[in-house]
Amino acid sequence: MNIYFPKQTILAFVFCAFGIQATSASEPSVKADEQGTSAQVRAEHDVRATMLFNEIYDIDVAEGHYKASVEIIMTWAGTERDYLSAIGNDVVHGKALEEALEAIWHPEFIVANAEMPRVTHYKTLSVQNGKFELFERFDVDLSVDAEMRRYPFGNLDLFLELAAFSGNINKMRWLPSEILIGHDDARHQVVKGNWEVSSTKLEATTRKSLNHGGREKFSYLISHVNVAHNSSTAIQKVLFPLSSIIILSLIFNQFLNTNATAMRGEPEASPLLEVSVGGQLTLFLTIPALKFALEADMPATHYLNLSDGLFILATITVSVNLAISVLSHSWAFEGFGERAVKFEKFSKYFSPLLGIAALGVILFLTSGSIPH
Repeated sequence: MNIYFPKQTILAFVFCAFGIQATSASEPSVKADEQGTSAQVRAEHDVRATMLFNEIYDIDVAEGHYKASVEIIMTWAGTERDYLSAIGNDVVHGKALEEALEAIWHPEFIVANAEMPRVTHYKTLSVQNGKFELFERFDVDLSVDAEMRRYPFGNLDLFLELAAFSGNINKMRWLPSEILIGHDDARHQVVKGNWEVSSTKLEATTRKSLNHGGREKFSYLISHVNVAHNSSTAIQKVLFPLSSIIILSLIFNQFLNTNATAMRGEPEASPLLEVSVGGQLTLFLTIPALKFALEADMPATHYLNLSDGLFILATITVSVNLAISVLSHSWAFEGFGERAVKFEKFSKYFSPLLGIAALGVILFLTSGSIPH
């Protein structure tokens, strides 16, 4: 059986098919505009950037800033063909560079999260594969959101934001290439202090600016260098001393407190009681001494971090056990032996459970999973 389709029907079907294809092809750019990303923005100049960190130092969690020595290479296809051919294989710098940059379009930026203007050491301009390549090395003081509630554990995001201002997103767009930590042939520690690089990321985005009437968006290039504190140092300086204090305090409470012999007022129980009270008091005084000794290494944050929580936990545990020892001692030798025995039995369960509950609360508050 032959099926006949009118010519008008075939033409309508073809036009609909092309219409659907054109609509689906235009959807990504529409979504990109809605999300505010720069991936689908057509700019007059696409500037591909590679960043390298020579040094990262003076990381201050308490104040929320760090310093960095940075190199950046910006590559774009210039329309000034005469300059492309004139530069050739030369590397332009100094006064010649200033004259060249005045004659051609070139990317300009500020460091958005800098505490003061960056200090540029030098710039060079060259031509690589028919494209302009502008190199700059600079030092900069940067502010960051240094909220590290799990300190000394967890990661700290040392980010750097480059904001383009030589044109909006229709004029200039950053294209992230890669981020490097130090040169391969330079054997030195890039991140100074007790920190290690855990991950890196280079991304581009767009943001509104008060420039141009506050209606237009500009391209931003953001680098992320996530660093982590050396965990072995944290264990040696914080976890091991504090856990030792807590364990010793619980041992004193379990085995050196009042006992049945002491309840009868026999003199051989007195040394054990003195050791219990004296030991708890010594541990109580050790905690602030340890915190003072680590003051230079511990950040004084405005929020509760894990190290602060552990000191609070140790203080609570030792304080409770010290109070238990003093009360048991007092009641035993004042003739309230039965009360002291009951209180002692209760404390042997209460004290560890209180410590576990306090530890759970501290871990919950410093986990970073809840809003603050």
